[in-house]
Amino acid sequence: MTIRPVAARDVHAIAQLQVRAWRAEHDGFVDESHMPTLEDRIVLWNGVRPGEAWLAEDGDGAIVGVIGVHDGEIGVLHIAPELLDDEGAEGADVDGALLRHAEGVMRAAGHTSVLLWTFAENHHNRALYARHGWTPDGAEQESLPGVVEVRYRREL
Repeated sequence: MTIRPVAARDVHAIAQLQVRAWRAEHDGFVDESHMPTLEDRIVLWNGVRPGEAWLAEDGDGAIVGVIGVHDGEIGVLHIAPELLDDEGAEGADVDGALLRHAEGVMRAAGHTSVLLWTFAENHHNRALYARHGWTPDGAEQESLPGVVEVRYRREL
């Protein structure tokens, strides 16, 4: 697996990955009207600036994960849903590798702690963050109708 900065040529593939991953992660507790579309994800990724996002590629060059950061916060972390097995364990720890990469980037930028938000119902990601030393800091918000997000913090 290789981690590299997101480039303009990656926008469509990353948008497709994010839509697939978001639907797999949030199906059943996020209303269909709030699910992302390919078009809105393309707009999002077209606005990414250098130093804000990285992707993971497998040995064949396929994009299998993406992470985005901004101002000491991880805003996006998705891996290809096919890497998740029935127990929710990630293949080759792609999401863990992306997390470690983003933490290193933020540490190098002078951050001493970092934040991220995740849906309370996203048990896979909550377990991932706990395995990597992240802890809920008590902040919660309702980001979509009936959907609560929990904020996690990690000291660097």
